[in-house]
Amino acid sequence: MVILGLGCNVGDRLTNLRNALAHIRLISDLEVKRVSPIYESDALLLDNSPETWNQPFLNLAIGVATNLRPEQLLDKIKAIETSMGRGQGIKWSPRIIDIDMLAWDEEYWRSDKLNIPHCGLLDRPFALWPLVDIAPDWKYCEPNSPFVGKSAAELVKKFGSRFDGKAPLHTVQIAHRIDTPIMMGILNLTPDSFSDGGEFNSFDLACSQAKKLFSDGADIIDIGAESTRPGSELLSINEEWRRLKPILDAWPSFWSNQNFKPKLSVDTRRPEIAEKLSSYNIDFFNDVSGLVDSKMQNIVKDSKAKIIFMHNLGIPADSKVIFPDDVDVVSSVYQWGRWQIDNLINFGINKDRLIFDVGIGFGKDAEQSLALINNIKVFCELGVDVLVGHSRKSFLNRFISKKFAERDLETAIFSGFLAAEKVNYLRVHNVDYTMRLLKIKGLYAV
Repeated sequence: MVILGLGCNVGDRLTNLRNALAHIRLISDLEVKRVSPIYESDALLLDNSPETWNQPFLNLAIGVATNLRPEQLLDKIKAIETSMGRGQGIKWSPRIIDIDMLAWDEEYWRSDKLNIPHCGLLDRPFALWPLVDIAPDWKYCEPNSPFVGKSAAELVKKFGSRFDGKAPLHTVQIAHRIDTPIMMGILNLTPDSFSDGGEFNSFDLACSQAKKLFSDGADIIDIGAESTRPGSELLSINEEWRRLKPILDAWPSFWSNQNFKPKLSVDTRRPEIAEKLSSYNIDFFNDVSGLVDSKMQNIVKDSKAKIIFMHNLGIPADSKVIFPDDVDVVSSVYQWGRWQIDNLINFGINKDRLIFDVGIGFGKDAEQSLALINNIKVFCELGVDVLVGHSRKSFLNRFISKKFAERDLETAIFSGFLAAEKVNYLRVHNVDYTMRLLKIKGLYAV
């Protein structure tokens, strides 16, 4: 297996790494086999480097199979770096993407253009740990080295723990990944949500939960102030804004001293709230009513934020208002999605901004919700990203009788299935369970 190391310390580092992986997957005569966890580390710098260069890296490794020779692959990965905007800057300076060949099976290669194994590999935990994660039995092969023949798993022991940040350059494994659906963590500022009502409806509790969701691996925090569970009471606009405003005002300060922060999504179906959000730096609008309101469409049209629109048969959900038994729910939801995508594009909203949520539990009983999950690949053919919000929902009554708040294991299992089906986004309450499961699935194909 060929091991490539990817690193980034400029801009939206996770997105840059995802884009690099997508480019690598497009290389002909190459197949991505494994993707390591991500490690964050201080920048490796020369003495007297400018202070502005001291920007922390995210690094990982990918294992690939290829019929290309080393210098052929080198040319292709350098072309990717150039296409992503990496210029010919000074060595060691910050970079939007860095793709290195860490190892090529157990071959030794030295030339003017290429050194395999990568020089410095043994002293760099941000490179050696990811390699060990995907190829622990790989053996060091530099002739005459005192380490020749030693496995990667042996060589990495000197660095101690992956998780305490005490290794050189403060290298530490983080929970985020680039080979899974993008994880959206749910933050309900409500007293009456179906599984966590009242848990986070104070400012301090909401702040603490937002930070936990992010450290557990969420790329996005989705903040909602109105419950849409069956039987919930409609919230006034003033009350919804009263709940949202304090955390939105404080949001930038939550992350002001951090190099790494989540994107912000707001879950609202009201154009009056969306209009107030225009003065905030919102990354996602999440409209559970399907973005059918023309006022809402006008407000979000000129935003740069992405837009999640959800299929439903009524908000709040009503267990008595569902598709009839003789209706093909997969076809019906697909056709509605197709219709609404065309409407929004014709209205002037860029297709790349649209994310379709199939609306698990909203107008669907357990069997219908399971049909949507089992056939989720159908919705990937709509040409926009797909989000699934399955966390703790009532369709799980088919499998367990536990309370809604005690369904995170089952949610994570379904997340594993949805990840294998290449869903783009997963919206969950317990990000930690899902990310832990997806990491093990990714490394060991269980």
